[in-house]
Amino acid sequence: MIAPTNTLVQYHVGNAQSLPPAIQEPIPVLLVENNPIFLRIALLLLQKHYHNEVVVIGAAGRGEDALIQARELRPSVVLLDLGMPGLTSLEIIPRLRKILPCVGIVALGLLDTYGSRQAALSAGADEFIPKASLNSDLMPAIWRVMQSEWSPERPVAAIRTNGHRV
Repeated sequence: MIAPTNTLVQYHVGNAQSLPPAIQEPIPVLLVENNPIFLRIALLLLQKHYHNEVVVIGAAGRGEDALIQARELRPSVVLLDLGMPGLTSLEIIPRLRKILPCVGIVALGLLDTYGSRQAALSAGADEFIPKASLNSDLMPAIWRVMQSEWSPERPVAAIRTNGHRV
């Protein structure tokens, strides 16, 4: 069951021994999706397949709520639907970068088009994953953004405290 967007949600997913060598603890993730059915599907996918590699610390259904939760919960990775109404995902991404400069942002698109991919990456997302390929592409994308957190391209070096970037 997905909690209301103003409530802290923590779901432990999987088994920490299956993490890549550089990642020794579950990765704190914020899910941002306005469709409650897809939000549930994404959560179940993480729970079923990703063996304690991820802790979903929050879920938001609106862009404004995503920004509030990002500020309060300080996730390492944000999974962000590109089809958000109201405050659009392309507006949310740069704001997330201001709040948490080192957060990994994985944009999730309904359509796998060059335009969608380029728009997300140009706005500041680290990765773009079509929703149709979540099963095979989501966790590798999360690992890539986590392993690049120490990259010199990041605007601010990330310091980890209790599994969260600060």
